[in-house]
Amino acid sequence: MIIAEFICTSDIFLACLFPLAILYLGFRLSLPLTWEELRELLSLRSKTATDGHFSLNRAYQSFARYSQLSADELSRMQASYSTLGRKHKRLGYNIGYPTKLDRLKEVTHLNSEITKRISELARSEFELDRGAVVRLGSGDLGRVRESLKHFVRDWSEQGAEERGEIFNPILDVLREIEPDDRANKKVIVPGSGLGRLAWEISELGVS
Repeated sequence: MIIAEFICTSDIFLACLFPLAILYLGFRLSLPLTWEELRELLSLRSKTATDGHFSLNRAYQSFARYSQLSADELSRMQASYSTLGRKHKRLGYNIGYPTKLDRLKEVTHLNSEITKRISELARSEFELDRGAVVRLGSGDLGRVRESLKHFVRDWSEQGAEERGEIFNPILDVLREIEPDDRANKKVIVPGSGLGRLAWEISELGVS
């Protein structure tokens, strides 16, 4: 009876372990996740306010540690490339992959100047728990990069063409409304990036 219970328990353990092992291998092959990041992803423990995925403190830590997170990711990419065989490494060289990695290092250095200023501003403007330990991973780095892309699209000269293609059709419709009637109109702007479209709409006198 005891042996049967042990076998049953072992089967349950293996049944749970096997899918997790496959999931881990799948992530390792497709995404640059570490074991710690995967364990956090699969963790069922509740997050505290300072450790939540969308908390102010986590956002601050992500911007403050952008340079280090990017450097860690680049190191993993370089290490992965170095393990390739000669044939595949030559193919990567022919399509400019090493040059791409060098360029990634350069733009990361430039971006880190911006993320550093953002984190400094956040530290001076908000009450942050600087002693909190926040485990950051590729998802946090991706959110910082997405924010930087929104900066370029919404507020830079380089993003003017893209803004024109996306925003102008919406703004043209609103311009057809008589100026005196615009204050009575309300526009919801879902997925508004860093607020440029909402700002443009408000400039037309629409709330």
